[in-house]
Amino acid sequence: MRQVSHSLGANPSYGIIGNGRLARHIQFYFKLKNIPHTLWHRQQAEPPENTLDQSDIILLAISDDAIDSFLDNHRQLNDKLCVHFSGTLVSQNALSYHPLMTFPSQPYDFDFYQKILFVGEEKAPAFSTIFPQLTNPSIQIPQAKKAYYHALCVMANNFTTLLWQKFFNEMTTTFNASLNDIKPYLKQTLLNIDSDYNNALTGPLKRQDLQTIKRNLEALEEDGFVKIYQAFVDVYQANLDNKTGEQHEHA
Repeated sequence: MRQVSHSLGANPSYGIIGNGRLARHIQFYFKLKNIPHTLWHRQQAEPPENTLDQSDIILLAISDDAIDSFLDNHRQLNDKLCVHFSGTLVSQNALSYHPLMTFPSQPYDFDFYQKILFVGEEKAPAFSTIFPQLTNPSIQIPQAKKAYYHALCVMANNFTTLLWQKFFNEMTTTFNASLNDIKPYLKQTLLNIDSDYNNALTGPLKRQDLQTIKRNLEALEEDGFVKIYQAFVDVYQANLDNKTGEQHEHA
């Protein structure tokens, strides 16, 4: 585990490595907060050691599998405090603080950036030590649980996106529905989850309407998404069985 070997002060400067969406969002946030920073990416002719020489902290906003190899190839940067943003990688060369957010091509507003939760590793320096100019919420989790944490993130965000893409594509092509007319369904689903996620589930799974579930699966028989539907049925039923078993144990 990398440690902070010296006091960073109240206003450290940062060197940002990368030119993807995350790197651009970090730059935008830092500009809004007037935080000194320098950018380096592969399109620049100057080596990163020269560009980032005056930076106190190096931020690696690059792909997970490139982080350790990049630091191995640029060992001078290892003399500085390095931080990456991967949700799964445990590195001996850099600290980690994963932003629990999805980053589109357009920047967010200032208030939104300040609400982003950062997830670090247990026993690592606090988020406020690394980023004293930021007031974001943060938590720290065991290294052994990082991959599990990130799997939850992927399922919640990326997998639901695939489901909504399927829904929108089929509704607008197979059934000729207007995109504007079906968007309220998405919005209300998210509002229900936001309002009370424990009780947001509706439909045949919640009602245990086995005949409707059977008809749904039959209708999806030639569709690859039938496996997803069946998997959710199986997982939901297993959770119900576990809860029932727990209730019997405590009865």
